[in-house]
Amino acid sequence: MSSKSFNTKRLEVGKFNRRGQRARVDARGLIKLGWFRKQEVEVRDVSPGGARIAVPEGVLLPDEFELRLPQFKYPRTCLKRWESGLEIGVEFKFE
Repeated sequence: MSSKSFNTKRLEVGKFNRRGQRARVDARGLIKLGWFRKQEVEVRDVSPGGARIAVPEGVLLPDEFELRLPQFKYPRTCLKRWESGLEIGVEFKFE
């Protein structure tokens, strides 16, 4: 098996890990951090199962938090799945 075909198969598998099509958005979201603390974030894209957000430098998010977006009627509970620089990938937790 050549490494070229291995890489191709790996990419094909990776395409199906996401839970739906991502839609690019240019929105501001609000994260609830405890009872009295909130943090504004930039929402880069949203899919039915999660979102990619950008946080200001120096902001640390917990593994689970609540995210409010203008296009959602209710806040979403989010699980932090990955971080890359100031960008964070989150999965929406459905109870």
